[in-house]
Amino acid sequence: MSLITKYLVLQDGLSDWVGKSISWLIPLMIGILLWEIANRYIIGVPTEWVHQLSAMIYGTVCFGAGAYTLRHKGHVRSEVIYQMFSKRGRAFLDLITHSLGLFVMCIFFKLAWEFAAESWAMEEISNKGTWQPIIYPFKTVMPIAVGLVILQSLAELIRDFCTAFNIEIDDPRAQEHEPLT
Repeated sequence: MSLITKYLVLQDGLSDWVGKSISWLIPLMIGILLWEIANRYIIGVPTEWVHQLSAMIYGTVCFGAGAYTLRHKGHVRSEVIYQMFSKRGRAFLDLITHSLGLFVMCIFFKLAWEFAAESWAMEEISNKGTWQPIIYPFKTVMPIAVGLVILQSLAELIRDFCTAFNIEIDDPRAQEHEPLT
């Protein structure tokens, strides 16, 4: 197995594992929201903490699903135009878009890292409501999630480059079914 194939297997596996792991936060969020509904409308005692906690969980799911979505080609693109090109033509288009996306993600990573580091330095807590949870661990999700998208973007760039320039690689994703178009 080549070094490229090992990286693709490792990166795809990491993106899948993170995406599937984070998906388990959704039933937790639903349970917390059901708890709030029961407390508010059945018992008549609304909670102070559910709104903030559900927002933090939802944000974690949204950020954390980025690499998984990229790995499974789930991000938005103009399929009408994209399908007009050959496989190599689509790879060239993907090289351009993934390169631009990688550039933007690197800038976003730097900003998210500084944002999280500042939050950790001040041991930031929420100033909304009386619950006032610590929020610096939640803000750490951002640079981690962006870093995972960067790593998956590199895997996609490798695939696109090899396809665009007719370089044969043993792509582990080749055995998977193509998404329906």
